Amino acid sequence: MSMFLAVVALFVAFGALWFTSEIARRVDLRNKTVLGAHTFSETDSLQHAERRIRELSLGLQAAEQKIQSLNMQSSELENEISVSDSLNAKPARPISTLDILRGAHRFYPSDSHNS
Repeated sequence: MSMFLAVVALFVAFGALWFTSEIARRVDLRNKTVLGAHTFSETDSLQHAERRIRELSLGLQAAEQKIQSLNMQSSELENEISVSDSLNAKPARPISTLDILRGAHRFYPSDSHNS
């Protein structure tokens, strides 16, 4: 008789656990629907903000890459300019006092041809 009562008590205990878990599941689903309605606008705005942050970070990375490429191009151009300036630089002709009196670097036919 005690074995029979033990088996019945075991089934009653399992039934109580099953009912409790069903009730907890239904309460959890009901809470999710109620909370979901209240938090929908908040989660939507958070998702929108995360999407904008992602887009802005991608744009920032693209701008940084563009700036780096422009810096490289400008440094290459500066090097080319300095090399061409050094190659094309004419040696400075000393200016005499006569040149200063006449006007420096002017062309005078009497200086170039002796007639």
